[in-house]
Amino acid sequence: MKHPQPASPNSTAPASSAQNGGFRKAVAPAAGALVGTSAMVLLVELARSGALEQYKDVVAPLIGWGPGLLILMSFLWLAHSYAPPLIESQRSTATALQRLADTVEHNATNQHDLVLAMQVNSDKLEQLRGTVNDLQEHVQQLKEDWRNGRTQ
Repeated sequence: MKHPQPASPNSTAPASSAQNGGFRKAVAPAAGALVGTSAMVLLVELARSGALEQYKDVVAPLIGWGPGLLILMSFLWLAHSYAPPLIESQRSTATALQRLADTVEHNATNQHDLVLAMQVNSDKLEQLRGTVNDLQEHVQQLKEDWRNGRTQ
């Protein structure tokens, strides 16, 4: 007879890896900001010490364009990170709206067919009313003729 095996420590791996993934996503922007700030501080300190004097033609544009490039890179990172889920949600919304439009079109077609059938039935009823009125007049005429023939 086999006894149940105790749960292995790896059985919680998917849950912990999901938590680690969320933790990494939360820490990545902060770590990037820390590294970027540290690099800027390092460049400024090297510039103050005069160690970059010979590279001033290269470093000056970097310092001038650095914040703008940092903002541009941040925007591109955000676009890369958040655009795919946004595009997917827009795609699923468009698909749902298309299904709704198809359903509405199908129901409108059925409703149009129903309206046509009701119009045909209405026309038939009008014809029957006319026929019934003609028959009633004819029966009334026959009654009068029969009464007149009986009284003579």
